[in-house]
Amino acid sequence: MGVATIREEAVDCVDFDALEEEARAKLPAPSFAFCATGADDEITARENVTAWQRMRLRPHVLCDISNVDTSVRLLGNQVATPIMIAPMGRHRMFHTEGERATARGATAAGALYVFATSANVLLEDAAAERGSAPQWFQLYMWADRNGLEPLIDRVAAAGYRALVLTVDNQVYGSSPRQMRAPFIPSPDIRSVNMPGAPMARTAYDPENQGKVLFPTTWRDLEWLVKRAPMDVVVKGVQRGDDAARCVELGAKAVIVSNHGGRHLDTAMATADVLGDVVDAVAGKAEVYVDGGIRRGTDILKALSIGARAVLIGRPILWGLATRGANGVQAVLEHLREELVRAMQLSGVPRLAEAKRDLVVR
Repeated sequence: MGVATIREEAVDCVDFDALEEEARAKLPAPSFAFCATGADDEITARENVTAWQRMRLRPHVLCDISNVDTSVRLLGNQVATPIMIAPMGRHRMFHTEGERATARGATAAGALYVFATSANVLLEDAAAERGSAPQWFQLYMWADRNGLEPLIDRVAAAGYRALVLTVDNQVYGSSPRQMRAPFIPSPDIRSVNMPGAPMARTAYDPENQGKVLFPTTWRDLEWLVKRAPMDVVVKGVQRGDDAARCVELGAKAVIVSNHGGRHLDTAMATADVLGDVVDAVAGKAEVYVDGGIRRGTDILKALSIGARAVLIGRPILWGLATRGANGVQAVLEHLREELVRAMQLSGVPRLAEAKRDLVVR
């Protein structure tokens, strides 16, 4: 699957499959299982990848592709690449520096990083690694709302420019793979930005099963849009009608996502629902997508269907686990290089020129 040049010491080029296997060999079995697993039979997790692969490109020819521009404005912020890091928590399960290393790698690659509520480092420390680069904060609205408003104010004070409300896992799914390699919570790995800084249990911890952990409703979204001093993005949208309602209530963007296939198995692949969401939003808000993106051609397909940017999940953790911030940077730069090549070969020198007729199912 792609060739990722890891620019550190004398490490040779490795493809993403090899990078994943390197992460598997380096990580404790419970940490790798948490990264790799999908829910139940892992059907959606697999189909997230294969759905992009099933699509075909119809390239233009005789276009001037001598200067390719991958820059894009995301909620008014100019960034060099339409490739973002998806919000994923518990990075100290993969590297001792945790999210600080992830933030540093994203900054070096010129990519926007969505920092997770369940991170293992202080949100202010990750923000310090980003400097003036735009950064967003992913928010869970837990059942006990005490501490939620102070957290929002901390996020704003630290310079985060958007809140990304995750809505697709009010109840955690089940992972047989994680059950076979259970993660034992450690006192030194905590969700330090949540009230009480609890030990970082995984989504598949037996104590979480069956609990409605994030009971978020349309009323809560309406409240958050009014309360937050920054733009609100809704992550986990899989239907056009839901996307349209999010925008009606004030969301500035939606992220088409099924949480990497980690909670509701047999949910549709994000590639297969992206067009419906784009059409329903009808240009009234920005649309992004994650799930199974492994190639620059996948990214070009997503942008052609109407996404403004994509988010990358598991490959970031493979890079983090193997080479820290340098690994994160390498994964992002590799994908951008592949995107540039795909754009050139498709006759699309600028992202705005990637139209839906470039893609055939």
